[in-house]
Formats: sequence, C-alpha cells, structure tokens
Amino acid sequence: MYAIRSKKTNRWFQGVNSSVGRCSSHHIILDEEIPALFKTKDSARIELLSDCLNVNAFDIVEVDLQVKEDVAYLG
Repeated sequence: MYAIRSKKTNRWFQGVNSSVGRCSSHHIILDEEIPALFKTKDSARIELLSDCLNVNAFDIVEVDLQVKEDVAYLG
C-alpha cells in the first residue's frame, strides 16, 4: 500500500475538499496520523494529478500495514 505525504509539513494526504475552490488553502485535506491509502504507487500519483496538485510537493511512500487486533467477522 502507498500513501502521500507533504514534503513541506510531513502531514499525510487524506483527499480534497471539493466544496471549496481549488486555490483555497483548505482544498487539500492533510492529517498528522491517518493517510489515504492507495493500492499502487501509480494510483497515488494519478490522485495527485487528477486533483491538479504539484507532484513535486509530495512524497509517495510505501506503508506496511499490520493488524494489531483480531477483527471479528460480521457476517
């Protein structure tokens, strides 16, 4: 899995707020703890490009997910 991190703030990319203008500083949603996850590095890059974001302002990093608790099956 891959995540996008801001080079400037080291905060994780979570998505975009489509209710505000693209030039607004509130357009990009960043978080200190929880990133949006992408299956491939290319899909993370496409997300940046489709949101008209500068790909040079972000790092796409591989993340290793580990389940720390048993997940109950709800079925």
